[in-house]
Amino acid sequence: MNPKVWSLLGRAHEDLAVAGELLQGSHPEHAASAAYYGMFHAAEALLLSIGIEVSSHGATHAAFGLHFAKTRKLSPDLHRNLIQAFNKRVAADYDVSVKLTPEEARTLLEQAQEVVAAAEDYLNTAASGP
Repeated sequence: MNPKVWSLLGRAHEDLAVAGELLQGSHPEHAASAAYYGMFHAAEALLLSIGIEVSSHGATHAAFGLHFAKTRKLSPDLHRNLIQAFNKRVAADYDVSVKLTPEEARTLLEQAQEVVAAAEDYLNTAASGP
């Protein structure tokens, strides 16, 4: 498997750790952003594992939905969580009037942890072969 797949998965884990630290430091908007990036990097790793490399968030979301959610290789809920987290991240990053609660950020972090764990399980199974 392409070594970049594992690097992306490693980055996803780093993003989750940063999100947790930011949440503990009472920075829910930044924690939500880091949680989203954990999901995003996990999705990129999954796509790269099947030979797909995309160059935008929207293309990543679409390809993840097509190749993993629609085929039910992974739960469609993970795809929905990715898109919802993206929307919250964009709102929090670009609209200073948007304030996320710590609970909202914690939920995003939990969802990100689910996406990263599912990606890791899938990749480990794919790497070990049939």
